[in-house]
Amino acid sequence: MKRAPSAEVGIDLGGTGSRFAIISDGNVVAVSEVPTGELGAGTPAERVSRMAAVVTGLLPEGYWLEGVGIGASGPVLLPSGTISNPDTLPWFSGFDLGGMLAAELGAPVVIDNDAVAWALGEHHFGAGRECLRLLLVTLGTGIGVAFLDRGQPYRDRRGQHPECGHLPVEPGGPLCYCGLVGCWEMVASRGSLEVHASRITGTLDLAVAYDLLHAGHPGLEAVLTDYGHAVGRGLELLNVAYGPDRAVLAGSVSRFLPYFAPGLATELGHRPGFSNDLEVVEPALGVFGGAIGASVLGRVSASTAAARFSNGDRDLLTEEEMPRRDPEPTGDLGTE
Repeated sequence: MKRAPSAEVGIDLGGTGSRFAIISDGNVVAVSEVPTGELGAGTPAERVSRMAAVVTGLLPEGYWLEGVGIGASGPVLLPSGTISNPDTLPWFSGFDLGGMLAAELGAPVVIDNDAVAWALGEHHFGAGRECLRLLLVTLGTGIGVAFLDRGQPYRDRRGQHPECGHLPVEPGGPLCYCGLVGCWEMVASRGSLEVHASRITGTLDLAVAYDLLHAGHPGLEAVLTDYGHAVGRGLELLNVAYGPDRAVLAGSVSRFLPYFAPGLATELGHRPGFSNDLEVVEPALGVFGGAIGASVLGRVSASTAAARFSNGDRDLLTEEEMPRRDPEPTGDLGTE
């Protein structure tokens, strides 16, 4: 008897919206997007049940669930996978989301930082293929950063994911919720762009700004140039520190890259001897790249992945041990 096809689920758990992707044999077979606040209503048990319902509702009939990966914004405590982000992801912080969801779905669940998940997706399937040193920056509700060296995520000495969105890049800038002043996240997140663009458009809806830019709008072009400077100040620090081969700017404002590239370019590579020629590109996987990348985590058992990713007694997963998919995912990833 022919065995039922297996599938992995990837969840990109963001501060504003959460995206789900079902991957089977390297193909995207279903996607969905849900407001995170809507998922987060009620008790922790109700939140988990609601998330599980989205997964089971997306899983095609006849498929069995091999594993679930979650990429979450903000600090994720490894090896437990507990989310610790009361500022932008309060609904899913401070409890055993992975264990409770695994019990609901009957499949292992792995939780890691959302930037790490997206970087894995681009490394395996998209703009980071065949790139030895990949830097990925998510520009969304906050700013997330992941650095992959030969497919392995960089961790700090405690085995945690570094929160580079809180690099101070603007002396005397706005006070961040983390307690520092002038954090990169405060001046270069989507919210910052929304506020500055709204002074011209009259709305926080960036779709309006995008349409006006496409038609040609000098005032908005100046706003985007300034935004490029803000993005570039943090990116140049990472460029000097890591020396990556390529940087992928992901997240909901990545489509504005052609408009903020001039400001970005002036911040990159203007100090000879201290930085290299950094290739900056848009993600290849569309807005569901984080969810697709999280599905890579879903192919590793929860207990093994949490322990191996923690940078503790055992080494990080090697390139050979990381789950591979030779085919590029297909299917309608959607656009934004």
